[in-house]
Amino acid sequence: MQVFNNSPDETAYFTMMLNTENVSNAVVMIQPSLISYSFQSGPEPVLLDVTAIAADRILLLDSYFTVVIFHGITIAQWRKAGYQYQEGHEVIYCQPKPYILDLVY
Repeated sequence: MQVFNNSPDETAYFTMMLNTENVSNAVVMIQPSLISYSFQSGPEPVLLDVTAIAADRILLLDSYFTVVIFHGITIAQWRKAGYQYQEGHEVIYCQPKPYILDLVY
């Protein structure tokens, strides 16, 4: 458990959460999961490494306390141009949503 760069309250909170959660959630706290979404393949877990970043991927990082969604440069440009509202392109944008809803609720 990281105690440096955290206040005593934060350290106590994270320790309490780690001790009260089940094993599955505790493992996510210790080693966050990174899931990759792309047009070439379905959702797949990838290593927490810089090699997971690609222009045509959406990455979803679940660290239990926070959820981060990263859009590659190509996906970000498509999103800015509004491709997610066109038929056939909405698939990749909708894939992470059920997973996020399961995490939140």
